Amino acid sequence: MGYHGEVPKLIDHEARRAEIAEALWRIVVREGVSAVSIRDVAAEAGISTGSLRHVFADRSELLVYSMDLIHQRVGHRIAALPQAGTPAEQAMAALAEVLPLDDRRTVEMRVNLALVTDAVSDPALARAALSAHHGLRSLCRVVLNRLADAGLVADGRDLDVEAARLHAVIDGIAFHLVLGDNDSPGTASAIVEHHLRDLAH
Repeated sequence: MGYHGEVPKLIDHEARRAEIAEALWRIVVREGVSAVSIRDVAAEAGISTGSLRHVFADRSELLVYSMDLIHQRVGHRIAALPQAGTPAEQAMAALAEVLPLDDRRTVEMRVNLALVTDAVSDPALARAALSAHHGLRSLCRVVLNRLADAGLVADGRDLDVEAARLHAVIDGIAFHLVLGDNDSPGTASAIVEHHLRDLAH
């Protein structure tokens, strides 16, 4: 039952990485990815450039971590959802975590979309974006499997095809919401609910 002094250091290190990533998010939301530099992120985070470089070797590493952190937090929220309500309600609760339905999720989605665009010229960021893409497709498949187990998906529906369709619906609605002055969060949720109900027919 010994005490290991390295544990607090690791915790502090991860907290610092998250704080820096959140500083990057704020810059991206205000000014776009093109405005992101090691110097400006350090200033936004309230630390020196040298301190930031001690945590992230370069801009690419910082961008990748910042994208990964969004996906980690979304995954943690989904995993923490209570297993209560009907299967349809549980499905909506999980899918709602990947939609920009409030300020926090809107920031996450805006940053994610901006970083995906920047991934065209950054192979490491492109790999992170592809991993997130696969993660969302997997979530859609899990949701459909549970609905099918509950008898809420009609016989003959190809669940792989339906997962791709649901993925496309989620991506499209998320993009509409981020654009603003378009669909409301309530309308977006209703569209997803309608899509899920339609699977039973």
